[in-house]
Amino acid sequence: MARFSQLEFDEAGPERQITGGEPVRDAAYFYKEAIRSQLAGDFELALRNYSRMLEENKTFFEAWLGQALMLIELGECNEAIVWADKALELFPQQPELFAVKAIACCRDLKMEKAVTYSDISVNKDNTTSRVWLARAEVMFDRKSSISVSCLSKAVSMAGKEIGIIRLDAARLLRQKGSYSAAIEHLNEAIRIFPKSALAWYELGCCQAELGYSEARATLEQSLKLRPNWKKAKTAMSKCKGGFFRRLFGR
Repeated sequence: MARFSQLEFDEAGPERQITGGEPVRDAAYFYKEAIRSQLAGDFELALRNYSRMLEENKTFFEAWLGQALMLIELGECNEAIVWADKALELFPQQPELFAVKAIACCRDLKMEKAVTYSDISVNKDNTTSRVWLARAEVMFDRKSSISVSCLSKAVSMAGKEIGIIRLDAARLLRQKGSYSAAIEHLNEAIRIFPKSALAWYELGCCQAELGYSEARATLEQSLKLRPNWKKAKTAMSKCKGGFFRRLFGR
């Protein structure tokens, strides 16, 4: 089994090319395109690229994992579980697949199943940062005090995936209302991926929630990287007046 988690990703990195200057459209190519799409917040396009990875070679674990994660991002939690189960037929010892099922159940408000799948994932010998990120989400929803330590463990184990794990950790923290903690992770994610529209968007949303005057400029940066992104435009319209309008509006 080829593990793409060890493939270094560079937003501006050169593609492998064949005669005529066209990039080689192999699994590695579609993997990089999927990551680029994720960092732009375009989860539908990322899903298509992970699907193309599977068409190229069904033995790449990251294609299965990425497809299930993108289905969750698109709100297709039941479909994500279906794909995770298909992947488990090929990779029965991969704890991340049980972690994906835990997240899908958690977001579908099936908490008993979410805890069961999360327990299975963390009790495997080969746990990863994504396993502990999923554990943190399940524990947040159970209002457990260990959620923060699970998140810290996810970050400490991330290795070369640290940028994406920090971004996902920040998105989880924003969802739970921990805006200041999310900003710390987002600053690091942006340092690693300065062209990530998603990271700038998440940062701008956190800044807006805290009433920071720079929120609008941050969201504008997100739109520069992904023009006409509806979510970023909507978020920016809500913080038009900046800090003082928010303050006196209250």
